[in-house]
Formats: sequence, C-alpha cells, structure tokens
Amino acid sequence: MVVHGILGVALLVFTTNQDVTAQSINNYIPYYEKPTYNCTIPRVVQGEWYSREKNLDTVTIIDASQMQRRGICVEHETDYTGKYTFLFSENPKDRSFSEEPTLENVCSRLNPLSQIITLFAENYTPINCRSSLEGVFHFAYQNRFSFTGECRHPEQQIHSCQDVGSQFLIANQKFNLTYRKCEGMSWTFDGVVEYSCLGDWFVGKDHFFAVANTKESRKDEKFRCFLKNREDDYYLGASITPECNVLKTIEKSPERYRLKPVRSQTVEPGCLLPENFTGEWINTANIDADVWINSTHIVETWHPDVSRWRKAIYICMEQRDSRFMMARLTIDGCQVDYQCFDFVPRHHNVIRFRKGVAMIMNDFHTVCSWVQFKNDVRWKYDLMLRKDPVPIRCPVAGAFNFTQQGDFQFQTRILGGITKDPRHDVWGRTGQFSCKQNISRLAVCDTDQKEITIDETYCWSTDHLGRPIDIYSEADYRMQCIGYWKENLKSYLITYDQLDAFTKYRCWVYQRADLNKMLMSMSVGPYCDLAQDVDSGNWTEGAVVSLVMDENEREFDRCPMYFNDGEDPWKVEENHIRVFNFNDESSGANLTGSIILIVALALGASQIK
Repeated sequence: MVVHGILGVALLVFTTNQDVTAQSINNYIPYYEKPTYNCTIPRVVQGEWYSREKNLDTVTIIDASQMQRRGICVEHETDYTGKYTFLFSENPKDRSFSEEPTLENVCSRLNPLSQIITLFAENYTPINCRSSLEGVFHFAYQNRFSFTGECRHPEQQIHSCQDVGSQFLIANQKFNLTYRKCEGMSWTFDGVVEYSCLGDWFVGKDHFFAVANTKESRKDEKFRCFLKNREDDYYLGASITPECNVLKTIEKSPERYRLKPVRSQTVEPGCLLPENFTGEWINTANIDADVWINSTHIVETWHPDVSRWRKAIYICMEQRDSRFMMARLTIDGCQVDYQCFDFVPRHHNVIRFRKGVAMIMNDFHTVCSWVQFKNDVRWKYDLMLRKDPVPIRCPVAGAFNFTQQGDFQFQTRILGGITKDPRHDVWGRTGQFSCKQNISRLAVCDTDQKEITIDETYCWSTDHLGRPIDIYSEADYRMQCIGYWKENLKSYLITYDQLDAFTKYRCWVYQRADLNKMLMSMSVGPYCDLAQDVDSGNWTEGAVVSLVMDENEREFDRCPMYFNDGEDPWKVEENHIRVFNFNDESSGANLTGSIILIVALALGASQIK
C-alpha cells in the first residue's frame, strides 16, 4: 500500500492504493533475499489521527514504523514542500510479486481519481490563522441540505484578526463566526462558533484550510474543512462533515458563504494633503492601481492576478516638509499600520513619491525617519499618473527620420481600422508624383507641440515646388505628452495613447546626442524601469524599442526643432509660434514698402557718415 500525503501541523491529507501490492501473477519470480527496511516515519506524522472513512468514524495510530490497518513502512520519501510518500506492506514476508514493490513501481499504478482522506490530529496544535483567513467580513450563507434560500442578516460577521506581538498566542490561532437567525428559515440560529486553525494547502487555485470547533466535543461535529479560490476569494465553501473530499467547487459545497469585507476601525485625519493632488490617478508601481485622492485620504484599489480586487485606505496623520505619515487601513485586514510617504511637488500630470516601511507605531520620528526608506544604491521615485491627463508641450519637438531596434517595433497600421477617404496612391505611380524615398518618421509638428506622431512608412518625396506629394497619409501612432522630468541624470517623458491596447501610458527615456540628433527608448508598460536607458530595446531593461532620430525637416513642414531636458519641470513651457497671414495683398504691399524704406534710410545714413 502507498500513502501519498500532504502534512500540516494538525492534519494529514493522503490517498491510498490498497490493491497494487496485493496483486500477483502465477508465473512469478520470487525474491529469496531477506528484505531490509530502513524506513522511519517522521515524528511529525506520528500520533493518533481521526478521519471519516466510508461514513464511519475512524481512529488511526501511526508510530515510528507502522500505520494501523495499513501495515509496516517499507519505504518513504520527502520533498521540499513537506509532502511525504510512504509505502506500506501488510505482509512484509510475502515475496510473491513479479517485480519488486518500490515507491516508483507502486506509485505509477496509483489511481489519480482515488478518494482523498483527511486525517485530523486528536491532540492538535493550532496555528496562526493569517494564512487561512484574515479580516472582518459580513456574510450571507446557504446550506444546500437544509434550506434553498440565503440567510442574510446585518449582524452576521466573520472576525479573524491577529494581534501582532500579543503575548496570548492562542488569540491569533482562531476566528469567530457570528450567526443570526433569519426570518422564515427554521434551520438558522443565533450563536457564535469559534474555530481553531489546523492548517491549509493549495490544489491549483483552490485554497483548502481545516479547522476545529473549540466548543465541540463530538468528533464528527468538531472538525470541518473550508475552500477558497484565489481568483474569487470573497466566496467560501464549507463542509458539514469532517471530510474535505466533499469540497469540489465553492458553488457545489454543502455550505456556501458570500463575504463582504468591512473596515474594523475608524481613524480621524490629522493633516491635509496638497490641494493639487485631489482627483483620480493611476499608480504605476502597483499593477496600475486606481487611486482616488481628496484633501485627507488616499484610496487605492488594485486587481492582482491571483484574486479579486484589493483596497487600501491611507489617512493623513502628520506632515513635515515633504513627508506625510499616513495611517493605512486595508479593507480586509484588522490592524492599523503607519507608513510614510515622501512626495515630490506635483508637476504636469505626474506625482512622484516613495513609501517607507509600514509600522505599527504611531510616531512620526520613527515612521518617517529617513532610514525607513529603501537604502538601495540605485533607486527612483514611483509614479502616480493622472487618470484623465491634460496634454502639455512635448520636451522634444521637430520632424525626424528614425531607425529602430527592439523586441516590438513600430509597424504600419491604420488608426480606427478604416480611412475616412480613399488613400492617395503615391507608390504605384510613375513620374514626378511617384514616391522615390520612404522613411520612418517621428514628428511633433502641431501648433501647440503637444502630440507625437509616428509613421513607420512615410513618403518623403516632394514635387518640383518642394511640397510633399503624400498629403493624405495618416500617422500610425498618435501619443500625447503628459509629463516629463529629469532624475538620476536621465530625462523621462510620459505619453498617453488612448488606442494602445496594452497600456495607455508609456515611459520614454530621451537624450539629445548632437545638434540635430535625438535618442529615445519606449518602455514595456507605464512604469519607468531603473535599468532603462536611451539605447534600451528589450524587456530585460524594461523597454520594447529604441530610436535613433535625425532631424529631417522640409521647407513646407513648418516644424521647428525644440528640446527640453526636464531639469525644471515646474516651469510653464508653452509654444509661442505665431503664424502670420499675408493673404491680404494691400496690407502685404504696404508692409513690404515700409521695410524697403527703412532699409534704404539705414543705408543712406551709413553712407553720410
């Protein structure tokens, strides 16, 4: 027999195969060598265990060499996850097998659909409940075998809170369920059930944990199993017997709980945040979390890959210079933590900040001490970007042709999927109106210089008057500049592209390499990687493409070059280009005559001298 198990502190989950080692065939080759068993069952597995098998209460005793009703331990192995595999033999002297019964041979014939049996320690030692269930929740529940409806009551609550540093360790090893009787449901009741946590384990995305009712003496009513799913952990499945194998899914569990997290404490603010922080933001350092800020609170909601949304609430408690001590309340947590934020004054659509270590002390000098921030040799500020940004003047302007390198390069595409008008055919023509030269073009040529246009295949040819012949082509990419600054001797630019399917925000590192040459690289996502530089073009450096750009302005482009390294991002930079209209011939003639007269007078005066 093989026992394949996962061990917790106070429970053992295993599958058995009772037929493999009992099988033999007539034409066997007997083993005459006397077997030697060097198999000692670990002490943590030894003891008296309770289980529910075939609808019967069963007690199993395991000592150093054998398991009751299973036989003597022949072989075992342990992996790094704490999973034990044992091979038991009911009759060690029986050698009538066609092949030696080893772990490898026997386990290969183990039925993967074998029923899982959960063993609960009779003399259990509870563990901390944080890994199983943490927080304060209102709940509604349904028992599929008692009533078809859902019992909802505003006073029903799950309370699983750990008191950090408590001298009473047992307080962190149990949680309470407060039930209230629902009208019209005779099976519901008023009462409080207290559970001790015995252990938890994962099967794929399913999270199982076992508990023991501290107020119950009957074994079949004492032990229970719960099931959570990491993708939707606001629902719980529970067994109504001491068996975990009845929990296949949360929806089909005997009991199902629907949870709603609630805050366990209320904290009064003690300071004010900067007025220009108010609004909706995106925290690029936390999975593009949605951030809502008012004068006293920061509410951050994010969506991790392995569960549902999470929320943290920060309340301003005390402020000195650029440091703000914030009280942190997690929506599914119990205690109040204190964390220090160091803010750089807002510029454009960007808030730069860094966070210190979360602490349980409510003391500004300790929480906001400079040593509480990361002390890495290389570091940079995290970013919060405006959710609905207002475009600003780009720090790089002009018309450039570029060459590109990287994992994901710019490609020719049609924005919106279809053109407004038929595209002008400049590639299929001959003569002076044919396209003789194609380039990749990046331009910031609008009057306000607030939008970057990128065309991967652009016809650069002109007619005999020097005008571009391709006047109907649309740019492949349009990005709005929303913020720039200089940090760690690097110039950073944030752009916003509403049509970007992966992320609307991109971080660029840019540099002026010569009088008319620029270097730029675009990030993978909305964050600026510390390793990203102007020549970065692969994901290991946090970038997807790098550009080498040379100024390439034609006479009729009217696209003057501009550069700002971001040293002073708080300075208001707006484009002051004035376009003069000379369509009025009379005013144009008078202006020309005035200019000629002034020049003539100047020349005459110089000759007199």
